[in-house]
Amino acid sequence: MSQHKNRSKGAALIIVLCATLLAACSHSPSVQFYSLSPTPTSTGDAPLDLALAIGPAQFPRSLARSQIVTRGSGSRVNVDEYHVWSAPLEYEFLRVLGDDIGSDIQSDRIAVYPREPAFNIDYRISLDVLQFDGVPGDSVTLRVRWAIAPPGGDAVAVNTFEITQPTGASEDKEGYDALVLAHSAAIGALAKSITEKLRTLDR
Repeated sequence: MSQHKNRSKGAALIIVLCATLLAACSHSPSVQFYSLSPTPTSTGDAPLDLALAIGPAQFPRSLARSQIVTRGSGSRVNVDEYHVWSAPLEYEFLRVLGDDIGSDIQSDRIAVYPREPAFNIDYRISLDVLQFDGVPGDSVTLRVRWAIAPPGGDAVAVNTFEITQPTGASEDKEGYDALVLAHSAAIGALAKSITEKLRTLDR
């Protein structure tokens, strides 16, 4: 009888543990996926007859992950398991930068790394991203070194870019929707900085 009672108690304990685990899993937040988007432009500048290769771009190792990285207090960095990029951040960054630059100069001849251009290019734009993170409900900071070079030649323009883009209001209580929009807007501002230099080179 004692063995039977012990087995019954053991079975009951297992059932309770399983129920607890299932309840915990059922209340875990779902993973949210985010994608960067081009910034619409309506400049009155004349088109540039240029063919460009965008990238490669070097990113800090701390950003080479699927999770969205945000800044905490002091030197703390937060990596959120439930808010992630839908594609590698480097790919997303270059895709949007290529779209924004193409829109600014009104050119379809834009090849984004790692795709090799199927046409002769006038310039390749390479980038070293130093910082690209933010604080939900506050702002996003983008710091980049970039260079413009003709194919097989030395750089004809080298510059640095830095912007702190406010996130603005968001219906998302955690602030990630607005945070991602601010990421996209920061890339749009970088694109304008690069196209301004392209226009001076074209002249």
